[in-house]
Parts: sequence; C-alpha cells; structure tokens
Amino acid sequence: MVNNGYAPVMIVVSRNLSSHLMANGTLDESATYSMESAGLDNTTSLNLSKLPYPHTIEYKPMLEMIFKTLLYVPIIVLTIIGNTIVIAVVAKNKRMQTTTNYYIVNLAVADCLIALTCSWTHLVDDLTPFWVLGGFFCTFNAFCQVLSLMASVFTLTFIACDRFFGIVYAMKAHFIERRASFTIVLIWLLSIAVASPLIFYRGYQEVQWKDVTESFCMDTWPVNIIHNPETKTSIVDHRARRTYFMFVCVALFFVPCLVMFCAYLVIIVTLWSAQVPGERISKDIKSQTKMRKRVVVMLVIILTVFMICWSPLVGSLIYAEFVHDNLHQFAQWYAPYEFFSKYLAHFNSFINPFIYAGFNNNFKKGKRRLSESLSRRRHTYSLQHYGVSSRLLPELHSHDQSVSAPQTRNQRGAAPTNCHRV
Repeated sequence: MVNNGYAPVMIVVSRNLSSHLMANGTLDESATYSMESAGLDNTTSLNLSKLPYPHTIEYKPMLEMIFKTLLYVPIIVLTIIGNTIVIAVVAKNKRMQTTTNYYIVNLAVADCLIALTCSWTHLVDDLTPFWVLGGFFCTFNAFCQVLSLMASVFTLTFIACDRFFGIVYAMKAHFIERRASFTIVLIWLLSIAVASPLIFYRGYQEVQWKDVTESFCMDTWPVNIIHNPETKTSIVDHRARRTYFMFVCVALFFVPCLVMFCAYLVIIVTLWSAQVPGERISKDIKSQTKMRKRVVVMLVIILTVFMICWSPLVGSLIYAEFVHDNLHQFAQWYAPYEFFSKYLAHFNSFINPFIYAGFNNNFKKGKRRLSESLSRRRHTYSLQHYGVSSRLLPELHSHDQSVSAPQTRNQRGAAPTNCHRV
C-alpha cells in the first residue's frame, strides 16, 4: 500500500482527493478499487478521521456570492413566470392549439423543469465548498439536466420535422398533426430513457476527515483497471462513462442540430423561392405565406439561440471526459468556464418566451387576453370581498366596459361610481 494507507479508497472519494493521491504516489494494482469491489453503494460514508483534510477549504468571497446570486435569482424567477404564461396562453386560446404550439408548450415545460430543478442547485453548489443538498438532489439534479436537454433537443427536432412536412410536403401535414400528442409522450419517454443511467451511476459521498466532513456528488460508473507490469502502475479507465457522454453529445446533440439545420435550410429555400402563380393570388394566400415565413424565422432563431446557449456546456463536458488528464486537477480557468456554460444553458430557458412574444402576434394577443381575464377575476374577488352581491357582478362588469369606452366631455367630468372606488 502507498499514500499513508488510504489509497484503496481512491475511486470512491472526490476528484480533488483522487488527484491528490495520484500526484503524491504511484498506485499499484492492489491500491485501485471501484465502488463495487470496495462493497460501497451510491450513498456511502468513509471514515478517514485519523487523517487531516489534504486541501485548503476555499470559500467564495462575499462579493462574488452576491454577484452570482443577483445573476441567477432573476433568471430563475422570470423563467418560471415566462414559460408558465406561454403554457397558459396556449391552454386558454383554442385558436393557438396547433401542432407547432403544442411543441412550444412542451419546450416551455422543459424550460420550467430546468429552472425548478437545475438552476438553483447549480448556484448553491457553486457557492459552497462541498455538496450540501444531500443524496436526492445529487442524483435528481444530474438526471433532470440531461432529461431537460434531451426533451428540448427532441422537441426542436420534431418542430423542424413538422414545419418541413407542413411546408415542403404539405400533404403530410395532417398526418403529423394527428400524432402530436403521441409524439410528445414519446419525447419524454425517450428523454427519461437517455437520462436514467444517471439515477444509477450518480451518488452522494461523505468522507469524515480529522478536521472536516467532506461531502460531494460524483459519478459512480463502472471502471476498468489497466495495469502496466513494466512500470508497475495502474490506470483507471472510465470507458463506460465516456461512451455514455459521447453518445449524448454526438448522437443526441450535434447530429439532431445538424438535421434541424438542414431541414430549416430546405424550408427557407422552399418558402422564399416559391413563384407566385400570376397576380391573381388572393390576399389570404399572401397573408398565410407571410405568416409561415414569420413562424419559420422564429423557429430558426429558437434553434440558433439553443445551440449557442448549450454548446459551451456540451463543450465543457467533452473537455472533461476526453481532453483533460484525470491524473491532475482541472486548470484554474475551467471552474469559471463551467459556471458560465451552465448559466448560459439555463439562460436559454429564460429567453425563449421573449422570442415567442417577439415573433408571434398570437402570443402577444393571447398574453393580453390572459392578463385581462386575470384582472377581471381580481376585480370580481375585490367586489365580493367588499360585500357586493354576485347577482350585481354582470351589471357592474358591463358598466366597467362602458366606462372604458371613449368618453364625452360630460362623462369625463362625471363623479366616479362606488364601483370604481372599490
């Protein structure tokens, strides 16, 4: 045994500790164990109370904590509010319940999931020296991160397919529309299937040192121990984990993005190069074509923003798995870059509702109707609270509408009614 007798637990402690052990001695074959060979599960406490903690505990400066909190909290709150409004607008307006809007609602659900499960946990994890959220959020946070990414990618892919067949092959549009609900269920089932390995191979760990209890959240994928008899050293091969994340990054991110890019390219060429059959084309067809172009522009912007916001996080994952040397700690630039990449991915969930509202007049009108409906409900509640009979409410509401109409000079000079005092 080497490294003061605590090298056998190298695989089941944090990456910082693993790097410390690897950097201070050579591990032989007897000193390398996976969690399975050590007989440990995903929630394990290790007792190293006779040894001091091998690193300096680094706490974030107060100014940095305030800055990051102010950076994240508004994004989390507005993401939930904005995407909830999108869902409510489509649910309340039957005219907006189209195939594309169903997919946009599904995208809004995935964005809300990110804000509710991933954004705030990332903030807490970044501001604390150890993992303080326990075993449940350790597993659930990683699961939801991949689940939301996959749901967004699959949803955007099906939106592109819907627009492709609806515009390039118009006769196929009804075929896809009839299967929108089935497709959305399929999206979440596939996303759960892709993210489910993280439930089993992500675990919460505690190490009891002499001076501190270290808690952390880490991957627990099976590892291969490759022993070199000539140098009498062993290398830990994380082949299973690397295969999984390569599949997620390449097959389920870059390939769908490439497919969507090609689909929208064909759609744009089809729409903008379409020849008008004479000058007797009706205004309805012109209006429909203009609306289709506007929708396509909105969807292309959604896809572009999605790729810009998520690519840095996927890039950090690729770097950590395939470029970085596990024998050494990450360079100092990696931690700020990782924080920025996750923040940018979560920022995408915040910006989507503004894209919908900016490029779709129906969303603007639907939001206005929803606000008016909520305002009327609050007004009705206020009237009932002050003892106004429910039988008088329809008359009072009709009176409100008449007052909101353009008024004459005499009307503007009239005294307000009791209803308006309330």
